[in-house]
Amino acid sequence: MINRYITLFLAAFLTLASCSNDEAVLEAPLRICLQLPMNLENATLEQADVTLVNIETTAHYSVGDFKHEGNGYVATAVVPEGRYNVTASGNISYSIGSTVTATNVKAEALGVEVTNAGSASSVVTLLFNNYNAEAGMVIEEVFFTSSTFSGTQRPYTDDQYLILTNNSDHLIYADSLAIVESKFQSDMQWELTPDLMKDAVTVSWLYLIPGNGTSVPVEAGESLIIALNAKNHTLINPNSIDLSGAQFEFYDVSPNTEFFDEDNPDAANLIKWYSDLWSYTMLGNKGTKSYGIVRMHCDYDSFVENNYYKYNYLVNAAWGTYESTGDGYFIPNSWVIDWVNLAIMNEWAWNVASPMLDSGWTYCAETSSDKSRYGLSVIRKRDESGRLVDTNNSTNDFLPRQKPSLSN
Repeated sequence: MINRYITLFLAAFLTLASCSNDEAVLEAPLRICLQLPMNLENATLEQADVTLVNIETTAHYSVGDFKHEGNGYVATAVVPEGRYNVTASGNISYSIGSTVTATNVKAEALGVEVTNAGSASSVVTLLFNNYNAEAGMVIEEVFFTSSTFSGTQRPYTDDQYLILTNNSDHLIYADSLAIVESKFQSDMQWELTPDLMKDAVTVSWLYLIPGNGTSVPVEAGESLIIALNAKNHTLINPNSIDLSGAQFEFYDVSPNTEFFDEDNPDAANLIKWYSDLWSYTMLGNKGTKSYGIVRMHCDYDSFVENNYYKYNYLVNAAWGTYESTGDGYFIPNSWVIDWVNLAIMNEWAWNVASPMLDSGWTYCAETSSDKSRYGLSVIRKRDESGRLVDTNNSTNDFLPRQKPSLSN
């Protein structure tokens, strides 16, 4: 049960404007039923706020005292008869394995008729869906293959980058969004125990965009460049890319003394929460790892404590099958804002994320030994209006094997 209250707001002048002096305002009950997402295990409603807007008078009414009943949560509001737009938002908790996590949800119903005809209440049922305030922030491009040194096929990996774009029609604050790479590879299918994939993605690294919540505004249509190394690489390798205009870069203090990272002062460093790499971060240049944008719903200490994942696995590889154990950290699917599956075209074995995040995949390499992949990128398509295509299917949404948009 949620110990909240129902408040009904209607200004007196609106009542007078909508009715004559000798005309009574007829009120009617509206029974509001909230249903939680069916794909979440042991989900419970922690908080809910429902707003009713009268379409004719624009009067607003708020409902908050919901009681658990059957498979959902119910409240009744008494409002003037009429047609209403009903919107709901809330917070729910649910289980992933033995871990309890949380997420935001929302729902709406338009043109709901509230009438006093008969003895029964009018009823509206709202099915909550997972919700991120940053929905519309998408990965526009991933340049993971890297360029090569001029006149050779030797990779120059420091010029890898991602472009994140606000594909919505409103301002989005990007600070505290996280960028993650998948732990598992699309060319090597693992049979996992326990298997969390329907509920979560397992990551090999996680980096946050720094800020206080309003430090990194991204207007509709604008983009952020996230560079592996934010400098003009053409000064070292004419075959490379100028990334000196990147807003953010990966920076690692490597535990491996044979490798060191470069900190460029003109780009802000991403905040490193976790990485299983032995040196500084690089994107997998064959395209077997996948990438996502995530909104974290916890602090660092809670993440380390609650999102640790230890598993057994059976690997079905081209050279045979074997069993082993592994560990890492998982991200609930409900925290993921956008996800892009990558693969090698002729060596795809599985997608490393639930189809609810991405039901397809895109690529640059045709085989694992395909050196023609160097200097190629995957870029999201645009529709006739110029908006980026986002159907949660990277096969449909991306153009494979493209010239990087930031290259000369």
